[in-house]
Amino acid sequence: MSKDSNVGECAIVAGDRWRNHMFSSGIVRLHPAANRYYFFAFLKHPLFKTQLLALSPRGATITHAKTLWLDCLIPFPNQLDAERVIGYVSALMQAIVEKEKAIREKSDLIHNLIQAELEGNQTKRQFQYLYPSISELSSRRRFDAVIYDQEYKSKIWLVENYAHGSETPQQAGFTVTPGPSLEIKIIRTRIDSETYRPGYHTLILPKNISAYGTMNVLPYLGTAKKLPLLKRGDIIFGEAGFQKGRSIVLLDNWPKCTTNAHGLYARRSDGDLQKAIYFRCIFNWYRTMRLIDIMAVGGSGGHFSPEYFDYVRIPKFPEDKQAEIARLYHHVAPQPPVKPTLDTFVDWHRRWNAGLGIWELDREMKALQRTLSVVQEQIIEGKTVKVPLNGGIKA
Repeated sequence: MSKDSNVGECAIVAGDRWRNHMFSSGIVRLHPAANRYYFFAFLKHPLFKTQLLALSPRGATITHAKTLWLDCLIPFPNQLDAERVIGYVSALMQAIVEKEKAIREKSDLIHNLIQAELEGNQTKRQFQYLYPSISELSSRRRFDAVIYDQEYKSKIWLVENYAHGSETPQQAGFTVTPGPSLEIKIIRTRIDSETYRPGYHTLILPKNISAYGTMNVLPYLGTAKKLPLLKRGDIIFGEAGFQKGRSIVLLDNWPKCTTNAHGLYARRSDGDLQKAIYFRCIFNWYRTMRLIDIMAVGGSGGHFSPEYFDYVRIPKFPEDKQAEIARLYHHVAPQPPVKPTLDTFVDWHRRWNAGLGIWELDREMKALQRTLSVVQEQIIEGKTVKVPLNGGIKA
């Protein structure tokens, strides 16, 4: 938990990656003795941060909470079966954590599958770095990127030397288009909303795209201006700044989706979802390998404009390999036949997670977050919470 600057922000550390990291003096490492996930659920609730900010002294350049977080109150249920409610909140929070872990694991698995396929199917030619020739400089017509460096050439070689060949997005059937400008001087009227209102546009903004191909937040925009709309199967890319290279495939039927001028979208005329998802996963491999950063141009994080998409060669993986990669991003397996109880809630979700793609895992995680928020508000307001699960206590 952060006690300096962005006070009250907290995260739970899962897995063993923590072994390679150290935390600063502005971070507090907490070891709850009991009800770990109940405690964490309320640390993530706005009530905790509101209390901490109210207690912290103002006027400093950086806010310091010191040990004031110990004075913040954590609400507990006040009813006869309070332990069951605590167990229910704990189970919801742990299931949310398991969903996020599964999203990260499947994202890593996609990257590893692409890397293994490329490395395992190279031609007999060996990579040899050469300084750029005059003809190469003339053909590329670029001095504004590090595309002549050894790092770039050694990494892009995996695609260029792939035994089954590669193609540009245009050759693969994609058309890349910039998003519309949403400046008030252009669209005239603009009303932003955090919740959906009839007739409003759903905004797919690059700054809200996660590194795993999901949306962190969905804001909405009301305007009389007719805006270009996204379709199911479109791939949305971040074009500039810190969100450059982040991407998602639009798979839900959100109302009147659009993006902004910092968003690019790729569309296929045939609407082939598998091909779209596969391209997005390949593009994310480029981003993870730092190739998008190298190919981009300009300061403040750089820009990756539509004209640079020809540098993103799509390797021609076998159809079964493309399908395997696409299923990790978008797939729904049959649910386990036995419904969960309070005792088995988390384990049930762990098993269920195995058959879901990243998109579906994120959808379910957000549904669990909404349920948790409702239960927390009931606890805060002193209302009776009805636990909809059978079984004993899981705290």
